[in-house]
Amino acid sequence: MEKLLALLTFPLIWPFIAKRIWHRSINATEMVINIVVVVLLSLGVWELGKYGQLIDMEILNGHVTSKNRAHGHYIRSYSCNCRETCSGSGSNEYCSQECDTCYEDHYTVTWTADTTVGGVTFGHKDSTWRSVYDSPNLESYTRCVVGEPASSEHSYVNYIQAVPQSLFSGRKTTEFAGKIPKYPRVYNFYRINRVLNVDSNITLDAVKQINNDINESLRTLGRTKEVNVIVILTEIDDAQYRYAVENAWLGGKKNDVIIFVGLDETTIRWIDVMTWALNKGNELFHVKMRDALKELGVFDPKTFTPVVVSMVEKHYDRPEMKQFEYLKEEVEPPLWVIVLAVIFAIGGSIGLSIVFHRYEVEDVIGGMFNRWR
Repeated sequence: MEKLLALLTFPLIWPFIAKRIWHRSINATEMVINIVVVVLLSLGVWELGKYGQLIDMEILNGHVTSKNRAHGHYIRSYSCNCRETCSGSGSNEYCSQECDTCYEDHYTVTWTADTTVGGVTFGHKDSTWRSVYDSPNLESYTRCVVGEPASSEHSYVNYIQAVPQSLFSGRKTTEFAGKIPKYPRVYNFYRINRVLNVDSNITLDAVKQINNDINESLRTLGRTKEVNVIVILTEIDDAQYRYAVENAWLGGKKNDVIIFVGLDETTIRWIDVMTWALNKGNELFHVKMRDALKELGVFDPKTFTPVVVSMVEKHYDRPEMKQFEYLKEEVEPPLWVIVLAVIFAIGGSIGLSIVFHRYEVEDVIGGMFNRWR
């Protein structure tokens, strides 16, 4: 708030300074216009910068409900048979182009699918030839199976992301440099790899099995518990690794359950669980999941996933963002936005004063109106 007030100081004070410099050519109306325009512009830049800091993406999970290949048709108009006509002569000659309006048929094919977490468009073809209807199906459309798991990225407001120092100040990640995986993203329209292997000897087949099994469970759990599960397998023999990932990922996303499995070959050495906002509201779930997975002793995809699914069903509660709305007052735009707002505040104030010094406000508004008309 202090930075915002400092930003607005110049546009609030400058018109009075300009009045003293050009006291005869700047009137009270022009001073008010200067203040209002520049203050609103600076506030707009500031608020847009803050909003950009708040937007985050979470992964929603469900399943494919239908797929469709649609044939369409429309008529497009365009200019044709253009010709130039001239009138007058010499320096007074004026030429213009006149065109007829022609029409052409267009034929389209669109491949889509519907899921419980949003629609998917695999591709679209548009042609003036009806033969486009004979186009073979896209490979991505062919591979799509009704009922299979589907994920999508969904935007939401995240106050913690905008003010990370509120929860994650002082946490270090340097000792695990190069070992922090990237947060999973949706690929191939609605698929996701949610099992991340960080230097473990678990086979690719085992990783794929866990990924498929969890995705299958999230066909329904994604709706009933509003949850997204991520598993990180590693042979890093230091449970502090969990805090390094938590710091790098800023606690994950609002609906995340992130499970860390520390391994020695297939022996489970340590387990930790991370949910959004330092496990707030899920303290019991954290303990239950950790203890249940530790009891397995040996990492086996056939027994691992059922425990994860059972614990999520029984004990997980998705936290609410309203618990952290108090952080909204601490959100500030990034430095480059602050610099831009300062430029608008100073440059806009001085620029408008110069315009009003040279022209009467009625002339400026009248000229703008005539240009728009």
